[in-house]
Amino acid sequence: MLERVWRFIGSVKLAVPLLSAIVGILIWATFYESQVGSTTVQQEIYKSPWFGGLMFLLAINLGISALNRYPWRGARKIGFALTHLGLIVIIAGSAAVIHLGTEGMLLVRTDRPASDRLRIEGNLIEVMSADGEIKQSSIFVRQDGTVNPSKFAGLELAGYTENAVQTVDFVDSATVDNPAVKLSLKSDRMGQTITRSLAVAPTAYSQLTLGIAELEIVEADSQPELQQLLSPPQEKAHPWGTIEVATATNSKTIDVLETKSQPAKIKDLQIKVLDFFPDFRLDKNNFPTTASQQFNNPAVLLEVASKSGIERWFVFGKADLPPVHTLVEGDNIENLQLAYQVQPPEAEDYFKIIVNENNQLYYAAKSSHGFKSDSLAVGKSVTPGWADFQITLEEFIPHAQIHRQVVPVEDRQLQGSPALLIKTQSQNEAWLPWGEPTTINDPDGEIFAAFTPKLIQIPFGIKLEDFIVDRNEGSDSVAMWTSKIRIEDKANGVVEQRKVWMNHPTWYRGWKIAQASWNPGDLQQSTLQVKREPAWVTALTWIGSALVVLGIAVMFYAPALTRKLRSRSKEEKLETATETTNDNETKELTGVS
Repeated sequence: MLERVWRFIGSVKLAVPLLSAIVGILIWATFYESQVGSTTVQQEIYKSPWFGGLMFLLAINLGISALNRYPWRGARKIGFALTHLGLIVIIAGSAAVIHLGTEGMLLVRTDRPASDRLRIEGNLIEVMSADGEIKQSSIFVRQDGTVNPSKFAGLELAGYTENAVQTVDFVDSATVDNPAVKLSLKSDRMGQTITRSLAVAPTAYSQLTLGIAELEIVEADSQPELQQLLSPPQEKAHPWGTIEVATATNSKTIDVLETKSQPAKIKDLQIKVLDFFPDFRLDKNNFPTTASQQFNNPAVLLEVASKSGIERWFVFGKADLPPVHTLVEGDNIENLQLAYQVQPPEAEDYFKIIVNENNQLYYAAKSSHGFKSDSLAVGKSVTPGWADFQITLEEFIPHAQIHRQVVPVEDRQLQGSPALLIKTQSQNEAWLPWGEPTTINDPDGEIFAAFTPKLIQIPFGIKLEDFIVDRNEGSDSVAMWTSKIRIEDKANGVVEQRKVWMNHPTWYRGWKIAQASWNPGDLQQSTLQVKREPAWVTALTWIGSALVVLGIAVMFYAPALTRKLRSRSKEEKLETATETTNDNETKELTGVS
């Protein structure tokens, strides 16, 4: 019985359906990956126990099949054994690559220090219970939104959403003065009423833009300051701003308006302002122009000349628009950084809530119809002059404390972030936003939880020094992009500069660093793929491949080579025997004579 089972496991009867199943799964996985992404396919198929079991069964089948032909006498049997051994080694190597290799993405920026935190596949949940115990686990989110594992550290991982937003409200519970207001904006013509909240602190919530105008809350610490805010604004020319020029050894701030008439010099550099665009745009021919004289999107075109070359730079007043530079002639100027700073202009239309030192409220409104200001109280409505909008003060909160709530949204126009839904043992529910620690108030005590990316620390840091985009001559189409990086290995005292571009990776101490992607809207960042697998795993894969090639060569070419060698040996023996016979006959004839 055992012998029959042994022979079946090593037989073609098992090998053929097993290989057919594996090939079919791989073909299906290729199409499935295009729908759900590589992370899901890795977790559900390649790293799953059942797929590993199939591959292990295939390795057992190959091994027993080879053993059944022992002793391996003759070229074909030796080649057969070598090929099967090579396939087993390749399967072992592939499993080691999947489970023991390290691969992830590293986001690097020119305006940040060297990074050594590698974002690898998967996510983590970390929970600190009320008694201070910390637990951490990897989690996997399936395509249908279910989470594996479904329970962890006394919490139920009940769901997942790709798009959750934070709603912000203010409650009167702070111990310090922090004025906040709730406003309603009503338009009969548009048939809508919207509600917005403003607070002096945090600063990010003191101002917001509605498209038609800006809403803002400010404090007036003195009577003169209050009078100035309640008075019509003075019309004045807007300054062009300044540019911070930094090299490896020097830095200097230059005034844009002054440099327009007189070039500035910083040691070997000469900086000239070629043009200024208050409201930068590209026309239909992709040439720079200004849409208006309003400072909506200020930009400066510079020419920077050194002994080695000349570069042209576009720098922008908006922080989310990185500088763009091209080489005009010569070589690139090393370690040059430019930062443009310009005071944002006051909005054309605005509505300001002004709080004096006695918590009395006022407003100042500006529109195309003019300027108005007056005192303000809860329930009072003001018509600022923006179409038929009417603004009403719904609530005043003297001691505001921010209150955030995470909610999933289906509207894709509202850009949010992933979130994980958890339930406590007392059935309290809370959404954990991705990458942000959250406190859960539970009857059994506070629970601190975080839903974060899975990160590992690599033994060196990578700093993006520059991201260079080369364009085809005479057009704006991209020809190539290159990440100029600096590897900082403090443990070994190594600092090296490297360049990485598509299909041209670099290696450092066994780690492969390759260009993965880039952001055309932000040339200050680059995404690198960093990968490493143990040396013995790489050796295992190469050894397996060599054994397969050697086994096939032995099976197909060794018999013919052996026959040829045997035939040649027979011919040589026959020739030797013939020569010996001839010599003997010659001697006999000579003796007779």
